[in-house]
Amino acid sequence: MVLRQIRIALAFIGLIVLVSPPTAQACGHDAFYLGGGYIQQFLVTPEHRLGVGSNDRVRFGIPFTFYGLWGYDFCGSRWGIQMPFEYSRFKLNRTEWVNMMGGSFEGVFHVAAWEDGFDFHLVGGLGLQYLTEGDIQDRTESVGMTASFGPGIAWYFGKGRHLALVSQFPVRAIVFIGDRLSANQTTVIDLPLRLGLTVGF
Repeated sequence: MVLRQIRIALAFIGLIVLVSPPTAQACGHDAFYLGGGYIQQFLVTPEHRLGVGSNDRVRFGIPFTFYGLWGYDFCGSRWGIQMPFEYSRFKLNRTEWVNMMGGSFEGVFHVAAWEDGFDFHLVGGLGLQYLTEGDIQDRTESVGMTASFGPGIAWYFGKGRHLALVSQFPVRAIVFIGDRLSANQTTVIDLPLRLGLTVGF
């Protein structure tokens, strides 16, 4: 099911690239920018919890997640970089509240931009996540590595279009190292929808 959705997303991205006007000036803020907002996340894993039972999977509640970022769009090109930092709070295994903090280094490729200020882009990169121990001392504290890739849409507005409303969907995998959440590391699929505002300088 997930592979099918990824194929559909890649086909959609390819279609956008093919139909985008060749004269489109896609360069984002064309300088430094700062931003932040909210992330709606869904975290799932097929892994089973340690010491509970073979049929009891690790379960992540719906996180409340906020993020901030800084970035730079290279002048006159379609490329940029950004570093988002995020903080989440959610219920783990339906029993305890935990926090998750992390950051990543991402590349941004502006596929196409239109005269009305809309911009279609791709974003992806690598990062780290830190999961805290909850109220129950059950060795849930973990460090994870992340890899992400996905599409994004922005609408640039304001004087000089230095403001932008941004929506990004960088699907990512998180691999929590060790045997703390489950046996032999824990692989998590994260579906984060970022909704935010960026300000260019």
